[in-house]
Amino acid sequence: MRRVCRVIVAAGLAVGLTAVTGSVVSAAGRLPVAVATASAHDGNVPANTRDNDLSTRWSGQGDGAWIRYDLGSLRTVGSLSIAWYRGANRKQTFDIESSRDGATWTPALARKVSSGTTVQPERHDFADRSARYLRIVGHGNTENDWNSVTEIFVNGPDGGGGGGNGGGGGGGNGGGGGSCKSPADVLNLRNWYIGLPIGENESPKNVEQPQLATFSVDPWFVATAKCDAVRFRAAVNGVTTSGSNYPRSELREMSGAAKAGWSSTSGTHTMVIDQAITAVPQGRPYVVAGQIHDGSDDVTVFRLEGNRLYVTDGDTPRHKLVTDNYVLGTRFQAKFVVSGGEIKAYYNGMLQTTLTKNFSGGYFKAGAYTQANCGNASPCADSNFGQVEIYGLTVTHNGTS
Repeated sequence: MRRVCRVIVAAGLAVGLTAVTGSVVSAAGRLPVAVATASAHDGNVPANTRDNDLSTRWSGQGDGAWIRYDLGSLRTVGSLSIAWYRGANRKQTFDIESSRDGATWTPALARKVSSGTTVQPERHDFADRSARYLRIVGHGNTENDWNSVTEIFVNGPDGGGGGGNGGGGGGGNGGGGGSCKSPADVLNLRNWYIGLPIGENESPKNVEQPQLATFSVDPWFVATAKCDAVRFRAAVNGVTTSGSNYPRSELREMSGAAKAGWSSTSGTHTMVIDQAITAVPQGRPYVVAGQIHDGSDDVTVFRLEGNRLYVTDGDTPRHKLVTDNYVLGTRFQAKFVVSGGEIKAYYNGMLQTTLTKNFSGGYFKAGAYTQANCGNASPCADSNFGQVEIYGLTVTHNGTS
């Protein structure tokens, strides 16, 4: 939730942090940081981000470079204010993650983008949470692959549901707290179409842009009541394509009006999904939530079987066990990065597996692909379904052909 506040900054700072309405919480709401560490630096050290001086910075190069803040003990955190080096000249892409123990990380915000209009701290709000550690994971900026933070403030709870960007910039997906009429009001669906489990036999309904910009169909593809996610549902009795035995409510990547098709050996292709699997079908509790496809078949997917979440490798469905204790409704970040003939799969920011894959015609898919039908699951009814809720969805392509 955004809050209007006044910031009073003591004179005598090397570079003043001017008051930005809605961008930074008051000093009274800030939480102390005990230690700042990072995955790497170039001599511009992590401690520079806690010295109240916008002329100093931490810098780490490369996709995935991170800076971590230890609060010393468990605290309730509601937002993080970040000032970026050259923040008025370029936009920075990043994730914010939290942890209670420094080992297991939970996404707070995925694939956020700074405004690119200010060097002052911008507040990034998320659902209040108990955490000792916060981590900013950088994905480069609009000029290069460096990640450079000049100052941060960790802010206490505000009772908010999260998703906002107090700096007025953003550019990321997800959020909530407002009114919405369709999924496109929650997620950026400009380069997607939706395939649905309804329609004629072996000819399910697909909806492309511009119709997708205002389309929803209850209960298969709708915004949640809080407007903080999009719900994808596919029942076991749903219509399937001619090439599959299973129903889906799933987004397929587009490139404008054409179907996307890229090469695993050219450029870098990234998809990040902030999501929760909220239902699995009775009889066969299997759901796919996030895929990479090539021109003919799936290459790798995140696949839930009961409470065991896997990353697949082609026809090997249990290639990498991610967790054997997934609880329905648990929000997590799934991420694929494709580059140089390799696919890296991440779960909550942690690398799970690297697959060597050379293919063309590649594209991403996101949503609910139920791995059950009336032949292997009962009851054969609309009430028996797989379901995924997506809070944030971002795809980027760099250096692509």
